[in-house]
Amino acid sequence: MKKLIIYCLFLLLLFPPLYAMEGTGFAFRANLSGKIYKRLSFFIEEDTRFRSDFRAEWFLTTAEVNYRILPNYLLGGAGYMSFIQYKGIKDIRHRYYFYLTGSYNWGNFKVSIRERFQSTYTKGKSGSSNALRSRLKLSYKIGTSKFEPYLYIEPFNNTKKNMHTDKIRYSAGCTYQIDTHNSIELYYRYHTFSKGYYDTVNHRNGISIGYSFKF
Repeated sequence: MKKLIIYCLFLLLLFPPLYAMEGTGFAFRANLSGKIYKRLSFFIEEDTRFRSDFRAEWFLTTAEVNYRILPNYLLGGAGYMSFIQYKGIKDIRHRYYFYLTGSYNWGNFKVSIRERFQSTYTKGKSGSSNALRSRLKLSYKIGTSKFEPYLYIEPFNNTKKNMHTDKIRYSAGCTYQIDTHNSIELYYRYHTFSKGYYDTVNHRNGISIGYSFKF
């Protein structure tokens, strides 16, 4: 455990200090997931982003299929996301992504590493913005309870700018498993942005409540 903590701190030192856009955003997420066939599953999510005054700002819709390559260890998936700004139909974005997630259980601890490539297209603009997101996550199952807190760090590396780190996301949250089908989640996110990088979707601070139903 001490080695893992040292490793996480070392990762933080690897990234240069970044600058962030001020403000706090709120979000409500709801998703459905379930098996299609054996190890093949689906995931659908609706994510509504709100400004600090609780006015709706963005609607993010995700559809994904994933495959359990190695049970309990390796998961791969691909998906599509649409971004629609409230009262701003002209600002519509389309994102395609694929990822691999490796995970390992160590007692009540779970460590996972996810590498995700994404390509985002904005309506009316040529070209795309591409990023490789590398997420390191640590979660802990509290005894026999239904609570599972977690921490993670996720840099967004621009593949068109020699893997320059445009943004880093830090998150702390907790999931609560209501029963075998239903769960809820609460998390806090903190973002830092490189100088000159402008993100119209994410604020420096983000608070979200999520609901999940699994068939």
